[in-house]
Amino acid sequence: MNPRYVLVSVGLGAALLAAACSSSSDKSTPTAAAIATTAASTQTAAASTATASTTNAIATTTAGTTATAAAAAKKVSANNATIAEITAALEAAGVSNASRWAREVDEYRPYSTTDTNLNKLRQELAKYNPGPGVVDAIVATLQLP
Repeated sequence: MNPRYVLVSVGLGAALLAAACSSSSDKSTPTAAAIATTAASTQTAAASTATASTTNAIATTTAGTTATAAAAAKKVSANNATIAEITAALEAAGVSNASRWAREVDEYRPYSTTDTNLNKLRQELAKYNPGPGVVDAIVATLQLP
């Protein structure tokens, strides 16, 4: 549980206990059961709030991941796509300097349809010393017709 919610529940429990003890219309002392019920209700409310916050965060993350996966799943033809289409696919996949890499993909065309792993392209792109995972990300956005 988030420490913030623990503090809130303890604070609310203490406030409710103080209010119950200082009531001017009822001079009776609250029972242990009443105090325990109040504390349990406060903790349950705090836990519900924490669960709702966590659920919202997970839903937001899942939606973002799904959108990213959908964008990354859109592949373009290594041999037939325009430079603009390749650039858009690379940008959607999060490849930095996408327009430069799209021009490089275009430069080394055509790719053999039997080179399913695009090894020729991988070798050509490696000459430019791309960062870790860049070549894999580029190749992941491409497909052979």
